[in-house]
Amino acid sequence: MNIVTYIRQYAFLIGLVIVLIVAFLLKTAPVRDLAQSTIGVPTEPLKTLTPVTVANEVNDYLRPKPDTPARSVSIANVASSISHAIESRFNPKVMPLPNFSSMVDVKTKKLAFFNYLNTLAQTGNEKIIQLRTEIQRINPQRLTSQQQQRLKRLSKSYKIKTKEPAEQINLLLRKINIIPQALVLAQAANESAWGTSRFATEGNNLFGQWCFSLGCGLIPSGRPEGATYEVRKFKDPQASVDAYIRNLNSHASYKGLRDIRICLITNGDFVSARALSAGLKSYSTRGVEYIDDIRSMIRTNNLEPWQQKWWGDDNKHPCSELVQLVRPAVSVKDPVGGLTTLESK
Repeated sequence: MNIVTYIRQYAFLIGLVIVLIVAFLLKTAPVRDLAQSTIGVPTEPLKTLTPVTVANEVNDYLRPKPDTPARSVSIANVASSISHAIESRFNPKVMPLPNFSSMVDVKTKKLAFFNYLNTLAQTGNEKIIQLRTEIQRINPQRLTSQQQQRLKRLSKSYKIKTKEPAEQINLLLRKINIIPQALVLAQAANESAWGTSRFATEGNNLFGQWCFSLGCGLIPSGRPEGATYEVRKFKDPQASVDAYIRNLNSHASYKGLRDIRICLITNGDFVSARALSAGLKSYSTRGVEYIDDIRSMIRTNNLEPWQQKWWGDDNKHPCSELVQLVRPAVSVKDPVGGLTTLESK
């Protein structure tokens, strides 16, 4: 068999190898933000974390990084598309949810749960880093048809109304960013009863997310008469984490959380789960009490460094107003005068 015949016979495999090499080389190249108001994110992979060190590692990602020279935009766009297609076909297999109900010892159960969720949260945040990198590499002045469709889909998913590509890119990068792993762990533990709830074990749903089409999930036993929502079913726990992160990054109810994150990053401050939790008022009907529970779980389980004297109580901090919690007033009866007054909890 001569060389020409060999190349023709194995052209597809040879081409695939070349594409993989090019995609790998360009994917690892440094990129820069296309807009000054976007949030800087490094491109190094997350390290394996423990609950004690998780917050420090995550905040290394959230701190703005100095600009680095950008590669040729046209080549980067091609590499991004190729990389996206390759990654979608070679995602690592997700380990099924462990049987946490069988773990009698509380400490053992908690450690196993956090170790398992750490991996899911890490993977979910890595996907966000990759998505940001893809968006940063798009040149709004030289859009391909594929990039136009990609921006259109992302804008719809993240509720971006403008049709201007440069504005779409800017707003997407302001919305799409990672969530501190301490917050992922605390909410997952709270919402799934440490991975033992029916929705977790039967639907891989670790965050109590709803869906609204018939048969999309599990029907809650206490659902009010006439209500049509269901608790969403996911193919695996990783899909639940990914949807949770996307929900916090896109839904209008969590704009406050995103504003806190942007404020802290802009000021070069530690982006903590404690601070972002102030933006979860709409996550539960319990409102501020739910936020208190999440913060208590973060503190008692040592999921991130906990400051007793917190900047959130200091009105001089540029972000303090964003994290203030307005507690509902309660009626208090004066046993002597018989007067009823309203006081904050």
